[in-house]
Amino acid sequence: MGRYRDSGGDYSPFEDDYRGFEVRDEETARGPLILALAIGVLLVFGAVVWNTYRQGVRSNGAGIPSVIAEKQPYKRAPEDRGGVAVPDVDKRFYDQMDASKRAEEDIRDYADGGTDEESGEMLQGGPPIELRPGQEREMDDSDPENGMPNAVADQVRALAELDDRPEEPQDSVEVASNAPIELPATRQLPAAPAAPTSQFAFTDGGTYLVQLAAFRSQEAAETAWSKATTSRPDLYRGARKQVQRADLGAKGVFYRLRVGSFAERAEASAFCDAVKASGENCIVVTG
Repeated sequence: MGRYRDSGGDYSPFEDDYRGFEVRDEETARGPLILALAIGVLLVFGAVVWNTYRQGVRSNGAGIPSVIAEKQPYKRAPEDRGGVAVPDVDKRFYDQMDASKRAEEDIRDYADGGTDEESGEMLQGGPPIELRPGQEREMDDSDPENGMPNAVADQVRALAELDDRPEEPQDSVEVASNAPIELPATRQLPAAPAAPTSQFAFTDGGTYLVQLAAFRSQEAAETAWSKATTSRPDLYRGARKQVQRADLGAKGVFYRLRVGSFAERAEASAFCDAVKASGENCIVVTG
């Protein structure tokens, strides 16, 4: 092939440098490089996997931790304990609890051994006080005349001196008179005012009641009753409240506030008239 130029009319052939170039030669030279890179990547990946595997696998017991006891004792008694001496620490009872043994010469028999001085040192507060005096002291404290103790002899001597005293004249005793004593007239206290009575004939177990209203809840009925008794205490004095639950089906549940009770219908009607006169409404019903 030849290269042609339009401008200069140069129809000379290609230079010698470009005559020996082949595309297939360039592709053939790139193949070993790619293979070497792939082998290097595989080697690096294998090294990473092998290192990770070795970290997760223990060797044959070489790395197992072991705990070895110390040669020195964990606890030992100090040579110079000091502090306050605690009594009764040398009892053999504690040897059985601690499973410890002592030499026989270290064990003292407190029932048989020890002098008075040693016994006094072992007891708290010193040796015991002698509460029963000996025979010699009893002889020293007795009266040589009668052989009685001095304290008893002094008491007997004091009683004898009381018997030897002359009799004193008895004082004259004034006899009280049996005449009645006039007491001041008692002051009578005013009688307490009588408790106010109800103006209507309320009775227990009556047949007739007066219904004041019907509410949707028990709390509303209680509130209405408290308001009525507070505003007109004279009207409701002696009356008893009765809240009746009535289920009216589709209409719902109502709580009827009733007051009573009355033995006669006329008495219930009179109370209902008084309620209406106060501005409220009511009806007479049977209980």
